[in-house]
Amino acid sequence: MITSNHPTCLALLQSCISMRQFLQIHAQMIRNLLWEDEFAASKLVEFCAVSDFGNLHYAHKLFAEIPHPNTFIWNTIIRGYANSPFPKPSLHLFNQMLHSGSTPNSFTFPFVIKACSHLAAYDEGRQLHGFILKFGVDSDLFSINGLIHMYSACGKIGLARRLFDSSCERDLVSWSSILSGYVNCGHIEQAHQLFDEMPERGIVSWNVMINGYCKYGKIEAARDLFNQMPSRNVESWNTLITGYAKCGLLQCSRKLFDEMPTRNIVSWSTIITAYAQGAQPNEALALFEKMKKAKVKHNWATLVSALSACAQLGALDQGKMIHLYVDQSKMKFDSIIGTSLIDMYAKCGSIENAIRIFDMLASKDVFSWTAMIGGLAVNGNGKKALELFGQMEKAGVRPNEVTFVGVLCACCHGGWVELSKQYFKSMRRIYGIKPQIEHYGCMVDTLGRAGLLEEAVSFIETIPMKANPVLWGTLLGACWIHGNAEIGEYVGDRLLSLEPDDGGIYVLLSNIYAKVGRWDDVMKTRMLMKSKGLQKTRGCSSIEIHGTVHEFYVGDKSHPRAEEIYMMLEKIKSRLRNVGYTPNTSPVLFDIEDEEKENAVSYHSEKLAIAFGLISTEEGVPVRIVKNLRVCQDCHTAMKFISKLFNRDIVLRDRNVFHYFRDGFCSCRDYW
Repeated sequence: MITSNHPTCLALLQSCISMRQFLQIHAQMIRNLLWEDEFAASKLVEFCAVSDFGNLHYAHKLFAEIPHPNTFIWNTIIRGYANSPFPKPSLHLFNQMLHSGSTPNSFTFPFVIKACSHLAAYDEGRQLHGFILKFGVDSDLFSINGLIHMYSACGKIGLARRLFDSSCERDLVSWSSILSGYVNCGHIEQAHQLFDEMPERGIVSWNVMINGYCKYGKIEAARDLFNQMPSRNVESWNTLITGYAKCGLLQCSRKLFDEMPTRNIVSWSTIITAYAQGAQPNEALALFEKMKKAKVKHNWATLVSALSACAQLGALDQGKMIHLYVDQSKMKFDSIIGTSLIDMYAKCGSIENAIRIFDMLASKDVFSWTAMIGGLAVNGNGKKALELFGQMEKAGVRPNEVTFVGVLCACCHGGWVELSKQYFKSMRRIYGIKPQIEHYGCMVDTLGRAGLLEEAVSFIETIPMKANPVLWGTLLGACWIHGNAEIGEYVGDRLLSLEPDDGGIYVLLSNIYAKVGRWDDVMKTRMLMKSKGLQKTRGCSSIEIHGTVHEFYVGDKSHPRAEEIYMMLEKIKSRLRNVGYTPNTSPVLFDIEDEEKENAVSYHSEKLAIAFGLISTEEGVPVRIVKNLRVCQDCHTAMKFISKLFNRDIVLRDRNVFHYFRDGFCSCRDYW
């Protein structure tokens, strides 16, 4: 029970571990007039401003009620903001402190300098330097080290070095600050020279230098330095693991991670993120599960990476489990986690859940709006995506480059050519956003879908940057859909001049020739491909059943339930034949019998996945499949029939779009 005794209340405050407890103590102190005591008031502000259990907004309210705060109280509230993600109020409070007549001391300036460093506020930092000289604390090492760091953070490495050289006293922090400044400003050679001159090196100095080498891709130099370290801490290991990952050396990252004597949450989040960003989502999720079993408390970075891995795999069940994990952990549901959940649900084809999460967000930033607009667009809900963009504009949220990728994608899938042109022009005219290659790609896709192939060629040839293979590849796909071999040849030549060793281009060209019956050209293209020793990318389809992702390749018989899968495939083939379905074998160009050609297309990876889905789920449950390539024409037709014959919704995400098959129809309207 809280008593009115002054020391007792302060003792309770020292052991306080929540704002709920704090409010009880605060109420008791008000009742007993202890709030009017300057020392007691300072302790209340201190708890709210700087403790792990405090509330900075409440601290500011308390501070505003103190008529004449002393220097300690000013320092406390300034410190609270300086250490927060939003340090700008520290600068305003410092100005108020000066105008109030309170005198800043050697404890005040390091906090305000820290805020300037975070904000890269050079002008304010220069003024602070002047105040430090004025108030006679220019010999204070904490303030001088803070100024060195501030100038470096503002890109003024010359000023930082002059201050460092003129300092009468230097410690390890001084050396590490200027060293870090050189690294952050890209002067890695000067950093190394300074590192060699250091009279004493602490672990921080070694870590700064290793980070510098990693940052600029000098991974071997980083490893050499790591090997020379007299002692290492967990940050040393984490820095090198991150460096290997950024250089694409995932195996080296993993080897180092496995060798670590101790790991913290940063170690786990670093390696999980490396696998998620390195297109190895299965391994990312396996590590996430391993982390949970090790009882390591997650952070937002691990959750974002795990959700990204689920999105890549289309692993809806695992994504839902992570969502439940977030809810159960009572983690703050902010826009970062919310946006990741929106992205995961949208890419797993569960757009209803994505919308639900979006609607739940109390504060929506440009990233959450963008994720929702893009999610609606790729799921074929172009109209809703554009409506949401209108709401975003009305809400006063300024769109960015990625937002317009979603908007143009919505126009593309909706077939709205003129509208897409209007949005494309508005990017620069209204928002001052310079179109990037992704925006030009959306426009090419829109023109291609509409059959405006010649206009698409002209569009590509007049863009103010070098067209990359993606633009020409998008147009080549449109030539296949529309059966235009003449433009297809021209586009194919341009594409092969950029990527002569891409087997997929030859395959698509031969498919265009096959579509218009130019069989000699089909054989020539395939023979040329064979003579170059090129192969098309191997098709892979994955399906998640009860939280486990199963992968299939064409003709795959490695699955433990392969016998049941092929029995279901025969059942599917029989029912398809009974309703008049005939396999499209035109892509099969070998000199073999028709029956063998039928078998060649019957065992494509997505058909194996759908068969496995049908035998592994209850009737009426949607089947969700992810394929790494564009779904072929025969499989697309077969999926439409299967959705009707087996009364199942089928969600297929291929390399280009989402296909929602229901009752014999596809959401893509047979254009993909």
